[in-house]
Amino acid sequence: EVIKNRKADQQILTRVDHKGRVRYIEVTMFPIWGEKGEISKFIEISRDITDKKKKEEQIRQRLERMVEERTRELRQTHEKLLHQDKMASLGKLAASVVHEINNPVAGMLNFILLMKRILEEKDFDTRTADQFLQYLGLMEAETRRVSRIASNLLAFSRESKLELKHVDMNRLVERTLLLNANLLKINRVRLKKLQDPDLPEIMASEDQLQQVLMNLISNAAEAMESTDGGTLTVETRHLKKDKAIMVSFSDTGPGIPQKNISKLFEPFFTTKKKGKGVGLGLSVAYGIVEEHGGTIKVESSPGGGATFRVVLPIIDAKQGGAHGQS
Repeated sequence: EVIKNRKADQQILTRVDHKGRVRYIEVTMFPIWGEKGEISKFIEISRDITDKKKKEEQIRQRLERMVEERTRELRQTHEKLLHQDKMASLGKLAASVVHEINNPVAGMLNFILLMKRILEEKDFDTRTADQFLQYLGLMEAETRRVSRIASNLLAFSRESKLELKHVDMNRLVERTLLLNANLLKINRVRLKKLQDPDLPEIMASEDQLQQVLMNLISNAAEAMESTDGGTLTVETRHLKKDKAIMVSFSDTGPGIPQKNISKLFEPFFTTKKKGKGVGLGLSVAYGIVEEHGGTIKVESSPGGGATFRVVLPIIDAKQGGAHGQS
């Protein structure tokens, strides 16, 4: 190197001493120039830096342990935030779901009382049997409706884990909208769906993505509460060029002031009234989307509503498995 570059060179070499121990030697080579500009001699200075290398290795190992510990603490904090946000979402759903379940239950009770009265009057003929079959059919439909609502609610209340599997985003959107149907109705929100029928499945955590959708839908509904209702447009699209899918939620609410847009995804930032939220929803959503290798962005102007766009990569099963184990 000294001859090739025509300047001093320094290297760290390993040598084994007479006791078989590895020593680190810092070797610096200086060229000595002759009268005609050629290299005539070399001066070599060697220095044993084994102790220095050992200290550096100890520091490196200590830093690695600190990084591992901090990473574990951050993961635990993130999991706690996920749970807190989910509990907040469940609280919002509770009132609306009670109404949604109460209606079919009340309907079934009416049918049961009617059938009981007919049986007590002993006025039972072929026409009555047909009526009973009709009532039983309606009761079955309402029971299935209650069961579907309860199943979706139980599925959402499960502890969120980053377990990657094939997810049909259109189906997940439909299921989450069903959970929020009464919340949208209470806030007089009309629904407009623009779903791509050819949307490919993605490798993702279904539980965690549903939490993202829950936050975006409930935020949109609450935003339009102040404008006495509005329209929520839900769109899914296959972004073939980017090898990704997109799901967006556009509301016709009052919009978001420009000064707040940059703070929306910060933990505990909220513009809601006291008791309406603690400012975790969008922060948690941002973390989940980022962990899936995606992006979440917002476009808004005062008086012009707001649009939240989530873009998620299409990861094949092989890549997804690797991601899930990291």
